[in-house]
Amino acid sequence: MLIPKIEAQLINYKIYEEYTPALNKLEFFQGVFLPFNNERQKMLMLCLFNMGIREFISILPQESKEELLCLLQQDLKE
Repeated sequence: MLIPKIEAQLINYKIYEEYTPALNKLEFFQGVFLPFNNERQKMLMLCLFNMGIREFISILPQESKEELLCLLQQDLKE
């Protein structure tokens, strides 16, 4: 399992193969991007692992950062 960190982490071809959709094809069905077999979650984890949490947060709009903070605070209370 990939664990995204603050800073970017390198990936290798084995990781790339494991976390990208079959035949490396992106698809959507009924308005949902990568709808099958947890492909969306796997792709997101791969991107976060490779770009790092700091860079991910830096590209979010302020409104999204505020919503993320609220979600994290709720999650930590549970």
